[in-house]
Amino acid sequence: MENLLKPDVGLMFWTVVTFLAMVFILKKLAWIPILKLIDEREAKLKNEIEAAEKNKEDLEKLKKEYEVQLAEIQSRTQVLLGEAEKKGLQIQETILKTADAKARQILEKGKEQLNLEKDKLLADLKKEVGSISLLMAEKLLQQSVDKKVQEKFLQDFLADLKDYKKEKSYF
Repeated sequence: MENLLKPDVGLMFWTVVTFLAMVFILKKLAWIPILKLIDEREAKLKNEIEAAEKNKEDLEKLKKEYEVQLAEIQSRTQVLLGEAEKKGLQIQETILKTADAKARQILEKGKEQLNLEKDKLLADLKKEVGSISLLMAEKLLQQSVDKKVQEKFLQDFLADLKDYKKEKSYF
């Protein structure tokens, strides 16, 4: 054991030779394949990082495109909603105008029918009043009036009634 602690030139020589032989053997058998594997692994990682960065850039690009498309869709939606609202208001206005016109037309027809009924009732009333007046006059005179006289009397009475109506204007 004491020999191991004292340096010996022969031992040092063989230790160096053994060490260099081991380095040479390790270099040929282990070091080169290990370095080759490390280089391949590094290249693979580098390619994966580049692919990931490219994918990230592509995703960013797609995200920006989608944001632009979304903004366009939102603006188009707003425009379409505005147009739909305008059309709705126009349709509402048209419907209201049509309803108003129909209501006026119905009122006018009602007024016309009312006037026709009023005129018909007035004519019937005139005939009835004329008949009653003739009957009263006949009874008063106690004689029968012939047809021509009766017609003349009725026409005069109706004319007087028209004048009276114009003066009083009840109808």
